[in-house]
Amino acid sequence: MSELVDERKRKEPTTEVFDFDSYENERKIPKYKDIIFDINSGKSKFSRQFLAQFSKYEGGIDIVPLTEGKIYTGSVCQIKDREIVVNVSNKDNVIIDRRGSEEKICKQLKLNQEIDVLITKVNENPYVIKGSVADLVRMRVDNKMKDFFENKTAIEAYVKDIIPAGYLLNIDIDNITVDAFMPNTLADVNKLHDINVLLGQKIFVMLETLQQDKGIYVVSRKKYLKTLIPDKIKDLKKYPKDHVFTGHVTGTRNFGIFVQFEDCLTGMIHKANIREDYRDIIEQIEPGTTIDFYIKDIIKGGSQIILTQILKESLWDIVRVGDVINGKVISIKPFGALIELDYETNGLIQTTYLNKSEKKIEEGQIVQVVVISIIRDDRKIYLTFADDDEMIGKLKDKSDEIEKLKQKFNSK
Repeated sequence: MSELVDERKRKEPTTEVFDFDSYENERKIPKYKDIIFDINSGKSKFSRQFLAQFSKYEGGIDIVPLTEGKIYTGSVCQIKDREIVVNVSNKDNVIIDRRGSEEKICKQLKLNQEIDVLITKVNENPYVIKGSVADLVRMRVDNKMKDFFENKTAIEAYVKDIIPAGYLLNIDIDNITVDAFMPNTLADVNKLHDINVLLGQKIFVMLETLQQDKGIYVVSRKKYLKTLIPDKIKDLKKYPKDHVFTGHVTGTRNFGIFVQFEDCLTGMIHKANIREDYRDIIEQIEPGTTIDFYIKDIIKGGSQIILTQILKESLWDIVRVGDVINGKVISIKPFGALIELDYETNGLIQTTYLNKSEKKIEEGQIVQVVVISIIRDDRKIYLTFADDDEMIGKLKDKSDEIEKLKQKFNSK
């Protein structure tokens, strides 16, 4: 029994063996093994202030207190059931409790693995330093997510589940899984015909907001797809007119079919340009139906794409300024009268010309008009009445002037 007591006494640390005055007088350099007897357990009975006195000697111990809220690099020196011990610069041990979100990371750690740890609490009596890896990861993930949001960066995500309001996703950032939510309305550029098509898929998304909703980030696939549109539009213009595209129906109206293609583009096939076997059953065509078509026109800077299943010319393809055409009045608005020129081409007689002519027209009436202006990019045609001699004279003068310029250019 006495031997056991003696052994305990021998192991019990005490400051008596460390006479600082003698070190001071003899200019001895204290050795690490002499004074740091139990620092690795985080339970040293020596005050940090006492140990710090030795740092003024060359070759002595440099004890710099670890500070709450700061990040340090250390090495995993112990792995226990309830905690992980990380040694920082052979000076201090940081205890990470294996609870909650910490465990997800702690179970991946190995002995002697170098990791960064955030100091969360420093207790002086008893002397214990608490740290967190999970909090540090969250900080770094939040910073990365902020960069992704500000730089409009696309992020790859995995669609793991579907709930009534949308989709639950996993995003992998630096080997850490981040939870995200994507509302149904942000899943595609159009309403998805089948919500299950994305389940189990890896997709690209963008952050919709930096504000987390119930602890998860809100993301948008629609936002990402819209960034692809300008380049996709440019690519369309490289194809010949007889190139066959394939897409899926997103919706129908009595005047045509809306089709999504090339992942992010949407166009419309006018009823007159639909195959005959579809033409009379347009509203029966189910969303998601695969359909082939051609690109007929791209207008308004690419914001409108006109599709066709029939390669044929319409009036729009051949109409020129100065052409005289018979059209039908389909509506009269405060800004003018809308005239149907053929099945897919309309023109406008502006109020100015209506008032000047003093003509009384009504819906359904056939009128003879002359084309005075065409804006191709907006697919707009402006008209006046064919007996507007003043305007027709101006058009003729302008046409003669253009012809002279052409002849002058060709003679060079």
